[in-house]
Amino acid sequence: MKVLRFPILRAVLAALVLPTAPALAEQPWETVVRDRERVVEIDRSSVIQSDGGSKVGWGRIVLSPERAAVEGYASVKALNRYDCYNRSFFTVKRVYMDARHVVVREEGGLDESPILAARNSVDERMWQEVCRPPTVSDLQKVAREVTVIANAASADAGAAPLVPLSRSAAATADAPAKETARIASKAAGSATAKMQAIVPAAASGKASPAALALAAPTPVRSSGPGASKATSRSSSAVARFDWSYDGETGPEHWGKLRPEWAVCAEGRRQSPIDLRNGIAVDLEAPRFDYRATLFRIADTGRTLRVHVGPGMGVDLRGQRYELDFFEFHRPSVERVGGQASDMVVHFHHRDPAGNIAVVAVLLEGGDRPHPLVQTLWNNLPLERGTAYAPTVTIDPASLLPANSAHYLFMGSLEAPPCTEGVLWAVMKEPLYLSAEQLAIFARLYARNGRPIQPHNGRLILESR
Repeated sequence: MKVLRFPILRAVLAALVLPTAPALAEQPWETVVRDRERVVEIDRSSVIQSDGGSKVGWGRIVLSPERAAVEGYASVKALNRYDCYNRSFFTVKRVYMDARHVVVREEGGLDESPILAARNSVDERMWQEVCRPPTVSDLQKVAREVTVIANAASADAGAAPLVPLSRSAAATADAPAKETARIASKAAGSATAKMQAIVPAAASGKASPAALALAAPTPVRSSGPGASKATSRSSSAVARFDWSYDGETGPEHWGKLRPEWAVCAEGRRQSPIDLRNGIAVDLEAPRFDYRATLFRIADTGRTLRVHVGPGMGVDLRGQRYELDFFEFHRPSVERVGGQASDMVVHFHHRDPAGNIAVVAVLLEGGDRPHPLVQTLWNNLPLERGTAYAPTVTIDPASLLPANSAHYLFMGSLEAPPCTEGVLWAVMKEPLYLSAEQLAIFARLYARNGRPIQPHNGRLILESR
């Protein structure tokens, strides 16, 4: 028995770190941040000390049903490795699941370059939760769980040989996870429980379930959550086509398609609007914190949406908003003095409280191709409802005009669920694409914008 004790202990600890069996499937998720469209949670029991002052831990983002219908998945679990000294982290793996907890897709082998957790961001909140010292209550809880599982493992020690966690490649990758699942099932008193090892075990501290980034999709923030490295395959479906920009599921019907979308028809601050009769003032320039990043481009069936790495954002009126994703519309949904641009790109951001800010950059036809847009077009998904993550990088800052002049107003999301209370900043200076680049998007989407909505007495500020 003495010979088996140390392998048993290692398997017991692995069971706490890699909860794969049904008996451990109900992880003690605790809410860190909540807003109208998502809940960001942490599994404190999964947090373990690694080397060099770092810790690893699981988190997840659970989307609202409305947001899940748009994104094509209901939740994303992520395993992050946090540097507790330098307030940074990187994502090891993500697992996207539908409403039935069936895996939609997985992302592994991600970029392990440390990302600074921005001040007052969701990333910083997660870093604080993982890196804080354990309380007496935390330690007592872990001790009780270890005792229960260790007792069950000792009683069952003669039933089958245990597979110790090891860096050796002699054992199969999922053998430790399967063994800890068997022990957990025995401890729960269920001899017939079904066991599924959803992730490979790894003693290195880097392998285990999933990591934050919304995603952004993914975004990816790909953040809640960065963008993955190259993959030779498109992912599975990323959207459901239960609304559209024309026909029986078009904008005039959105408010009737679902009860929770009634604001699309009844709201008083809907977007887009015609930007005219604004009040000219000295507006503070938006401060963008964009940089080079890997990305994932998704054809949602309604537009092209680009999910980028976490840690980027914008400061608007003294508030920091994190960049979730950006997407394109043709023609521009906004009007300026009644005139539309050839296209527009919308940068969607969110603050820690869940408030949304959208920065719009108008796009016009010109003589030269735009380099970033060409990179996106070079990596288009091959089918509707799929996404692709290449190895090349982009810098979203190259889609921002040099002039910071802009319009500022309160509106809504310009697509279901048409959530109001969205801060809009529409940049005055347009950027230019080539005629060929415009034609490529036109082949994919003839028109993908909502009609102009009533002003209803809203205040519009503009830079003078």
